[in-house]
Formats: sequence, C-alpha cells, structure tokens
Amino acid sequence: MMRIMRKLFIIILCTCFVAVAHAQIVIQFVPELQGRTTDGLLLAKFTNVFPDAKTVSIDITVTEKKSGRVVMITTAPFTLFPGINNIDRNAVSGASIRFAENNLARLLRQSGTFPEGDYDYCFQVYRQDKTSRGELLGEQCFDYLVEPLTPLFLIEPFNKEKICDKRPTFTWQPSLPAIPGSQYRLTLAEKRSGQVASEALVYNLPLINQSNILSPMLIFPPSAKELEEGKTYTWQVTVYKEGMILNRSEIWEFSIKCNDTPKVEPEDGYRNIEDLARGNYYIAQGKIKFAVYNAYEETNLQYSLFCLNKPDQAFKHLPKVKLKRGNNNIVIDLSDNEAFIDGYHYILTVRLPNNLEKKLRFTYKSAE
Repeated sequence: MMRIMRKLFIIILCTCFVAVAHAQIVIQFVPELQGRTTDGLLLAKFTNVFPDAKTVSIDITVTEKKSGRVVMITTAPFTLFPGINNIDRNAVSGASIRFAENNLARLLRQSGTFPEGDYDYCFQVYRQDKTSRGELLGEQCFDYLVEPLTPLFLIEPFNKEKICDKRPTFTWQPSLPAIPGSQYRLTLAEKRSGQVASEALVYNLPLINQSNILSPMLIFPPSAKELEEGKTYTWQVTVYKEGMILNRSEIWEFSIKCNDTPKVEPEDGYRNIEDLARGNYYIAQGKIKFAVYNAYEETNLQYSLFCLNKPDQAFKHLPKVKLKRGNNNIVIDLSDNEAFIDGYHYILTVRLPNNLEKKLRFTYKSAE
C-alpha cells in the first residue's frame, strides 16, 4: 500500500512539475487583431518566466472547426530572453509555412487573409537543441470567429462637395463588426494644384491628424486653424487597435466656397431634393420641406434620420408621409418631436421607389 501511494505521489509531483514548466512561457495573442492574417500570427508575444534565456522554436497551428487544419507555421530557432519577447526577425524570415489542402487554405495562400470561419489558434513553444527539439515549454490555444469587416464609409463632407463651413464636422459610418477597444484616426490635408487626393495626404503637412477618436464623428478641433476660402482639402479615416490598423476609408475631397449663403426657406417654398442633395445649406424651421417627383404608384415615403451631434440618437414616432404619383411637395413636421434639438445638425436619408437614395444635411431650428 505504501509503495502504491509513493508511486502516486511521484506521478502527481511529475505532473505538477510539467505543468509548472509549461507555465514558464506565457503566450500573448489577440485574435481579433492578429488572427486575421498569416503575418499577424507572427506578432504574438511570449513571456519567458525562466531566470535564464532559452533557445526555442515555435509551432503555430490554425484549424477551422468545419474545414480542419488550415495552416501550420514553424519558426526558425531563436532566443527567448527573460521577460516579454517578440519572435525574432530572423526566426520569422526563416519560418516554414505549410498550407493544408482545402478551400480555406487555398484562399489564405492567395490573399494572406483568413476567410470567414470559426478558428482555433494553437501556439507550442519547444526548447531547441543544436540538432533536435527538446521538451515542450509552453502551449496555449485561442479561438475566434472571423467575420468580414464592412467598409469604413465616409459620410460628410461629401466627396467633391463645395461647402461654406470653415470648421466642418466630419462623420463616417463605422466598420462592422465593431472590435472592442478600437479607435479612429482622422487625417486632413490641403490638396494643392496638380496633386491627386492620395498624394495630398502623403506629402502635405496634415492640418488635422487626430487619433483616439471613440465615436464615428469629429467636431472640428478648436486648436486647428480654420479652413480657407477657395482651397480644396482631402481627408481619410482609419480604425485601429493597439497600433494595428484594422481598416481604412476611401480618400475624399471637398472645397471651401462661400458664394451661396445659407437661407431659411420661405413658408411656401419647396426646393427640389436633387438640389438639396448636392450639399447646399438647408435650415429646417421645425419642418423639412422639399419637392420630389415619383414616377411609380402611390406609397409611403421611406426615410430615416441621423444626428451628427449625437450619433447614437434614436428617433421614434416619426410622421408617416404619403408619396403620390407625380410631383410631391413633402413636409415632414418635426416640431413636436423632442428628439430634435435647436442648432443640431442632421442627415435625412430618403429612399425613393426606384431604390435611389438621396441624403440631405440640415440644421434644425425650433419653430417660432
């Protein structure tokens, strides 16, 4: 009996020793950032808790729950020093990459980006001797559902729009799915004669280079110099987390031109939505008024509203508006809706029966 107990004690002791040894190498990997590309896999960090340096090699195996193994990467040997380490540059360049024989692996080989799927990422750290591998020093797996990121769409100022606001508010549609902890950076530069928009952002000194933006809107920074009449500007938004860029918008441009001053529409005036949708100023005195032609059968007007000052604002109890066949003078009465705030800026999106969308930016003024 004593002999059996002694053997059990030795087995338990050895098991604990192995577990402790494996815990001496801790893997830090953020799959939502680094699990989207093969290059990202090699950006994991490794903490060596041993008191001395270790020569190691690392296996990275990625499997997808339905398709099985997708890729396996084995680094060249390198030294892990005590503390936090990146994979050595020479170990990365000398790594071997073996793709599986399935559709996901073929797509990954072509693009370097993981297609949509439910993935497991497993890291194994081995002691590396001169001629062979030694024992396993650390092992850790992570799982993540990779979903395609939607494009990051700019909203305002519109592309190639002429505006009079020399301190405009910038808005954009966020990229989805939202990644917790991600932030935006907005860059604005003057576009000089003979330049294309991308050159202006790369070569010209940025007038705004604002990072750490948490919502999809940036009010013109008070410290930035106001924009100048007659000049053209380019802007772009990127979304990033921990220094890694996740997505970029297109590069848009707009010009400052103040020939037309904003005016309140007369009580009986209806401007065509085609004219309003070109970006001209519009001030709504409790009501939005515009003219539109409908070549189709009578239906309800499909529309939505977005607040530039409060992007998370929800609008309820919006009035129903009939769209008859032929010419329509549309009135959307917002005066009794407490969600609309005097002086705030909004975007009205109208979907016409032919599925065309028209967007109208307006400043809301309380009806007198």
